Amino acid sequence: MDAVYVKVDSAVVTLADGTPWTLMKGQHYPASDPVVRENPGMFSADPRYGVTWTGPPPPEMAEPPVEQATAGPGERRGAVRRG
Repeated sequence: MDAVYVKVDSAVVTLADGTPWTLMKGQHYPASDPVVRENPGMFSADPRYGVTWTGPPPPEMAEPPVEQATAGPGERRGAVRRG
């Protein structure tokens, strides 16, 4: 099972059946979960979004991960067509 992590601080989204659902940074969900499929921009596969610590952050966690905006060489991305 692939897991993804909430990357927004907090948000309330409405599921397809009308149910409000609260998302909080660091929560993890299966990548196939309906809330993930309906709100893909609020999730990341980068596990740094799911890590919590006390005190100063470790050096590798000091900066939030930067998501790559374009596909890398040889990488295929699914296109979402809206409209």
